[in-house]
Amino acid sequence: MINKTVCFSGHRPEKLPGKGDENREETAFIKKLLADKISQCIRNGYTRFFSGTARGIDLWAAEEVIRMRESSPGITLVCVKPFENQGIDFPAEDRQLYEKIISLADSVVCTSAQYKKNCYSIRNRYMVDNSDLLIAFVKSYRSGTGQTINYAGKLGKKTDITDLSDMEFIMKYEQLSF
Repeated sequence: MINKTVCFSGHRPEKLPGKGDENREETAFIKKLLADKISQCIRNGYTRFFSGTARGIDLWAAEEVIRMRESSPGITLVCVKPFENQGIDFPAEDRQLYEKIISLADSVVCTSAQYKKNCYSIRNRYMVDNSDLLIAFVKSYRSGTGQTINYAGKLGKKTDITDLSDMEFIMKYEQLSF
């Protein structure tokens, strides 16, 4: 069986609407939208999910894939670390989530042995190169997420991009479409 693979890209919590605060409507909305997109992928036959294991979108996506794996046997989570000691300087809550996700992943790939200037770019390219679909949440295209989106476009990869630059509009639009 050939795995149809999805990878994720997005900003760190402090760069997102809602700043990753669990009590903010924007954060809850982003997480729900992410869950809906993952669920749709599973319904469309995607079985393998790559998470770059960064704080924010990457960890939230991985957490959701793990949750959905319980009711969708056969889907797998691959954590793609940019360097071996990633997570060591995460805030305590994020580090706890990171360690939980790494322990529950079906496999872990490390694209660089140690931190170096371009290790995140190497990780992002690895994920895009080995995926059929990129799901990204972006507010600023002048970012690693923006570079990942551009790279996927150059390769002709299928993308599902949510531009968060006008979050208020997106939330109103989504409410109307249900």
